[in-house]
Amino acid sequence: MNRLVDRLTWARNGRRLLLVGYLPAGYPGGSEFGQSVGEAFEAGADAMEIALPNPPLPMDGPLIQEAVRLGALNINGPEDALGRAVDARVHQFQSIIALAYRATVDELGTGGLLRICVDSGVDALLLPQHTVPEQLELAVQARAVGLEQVIFLHLEEDLPVLAASGLERLVIYLQSADVQTGGGFIAGKAAERLDEVREALGDRDAFVLVGFGIRGPDEAHALVGSSADGVIVGTAMVEAARQGGGAVRDLVRSIQPALPKLVAGGTRNG
Repeated sequence: MNRLVDRLTWARNGRRLLLVGYLPAGYPGGSEFGQSVGEAFEAGADAMEIALPNPPLPMDGPLIQEAVRLGALNINGPEDALGRAVDARVHQFQSIIALAYRATVDELGTGGLLRICVDSGVDALLLPQHTVPEQLELAVQARAVGLEQVIFLHLEEDLPVLAASGLERLVIYLQSADVQTGGGFIAGKAAERLDEVREALGDRDAFVLVGFGIRGPDEAHALVGSSADGVIVGTAMVEAARQGGGAVRDLVRSIQPALPKLVAGGTRNG
């Protein structure tokens, strides 16, 4: 089984949410990038989503767009970026998710991107600019070489497409609200979208990670007791990496206590 899926299964059985961080490759600097990824893993992050150099994406807020631009100046291509992230893992169960926009996929080709990910020791792909049908098609190719395709979902009309897929135990990145990265977290909207996904899938199992606007323990705790399997912390982690001085480690450690889910009797499992 894939390392990311293994960890998601462990987290679900252990009744806690998975913690996924995000950083643009090469940000905030050459050596600082690997150090920041290592700090996140050392503090207990389960996975890190690493954005490969790409043109600016409208869904990204200005901080992330600038971080992607600056980070690209400090690395020598996707192999270098992903290799540094993989080398920063502290525990073998920790996962690297390679995020690539359409321009990167077009440049490398699907086969080329898959090869780079496999050769680098990456565990999963995230292609947020691709349509859900395209992502589902790529998921078959990814699984054939031992990778997991994280399906980025933000349009309600894509739910029937997702439900009609024959793929089992999908990993889904659910955009919590119609905002740019770095916007405010809307707990009610996130809960509504989680319910829509679970209702559309029916009895079929899937792991759902919630992102956009999760900046700290308050937002993470708002998802405790929901059907979410994990949270993705993006802009706040980029801000912490920019600060340096162990700020990424401090951020992850501040969120960890909010992750245990509610268990029978209303207590929390630590």
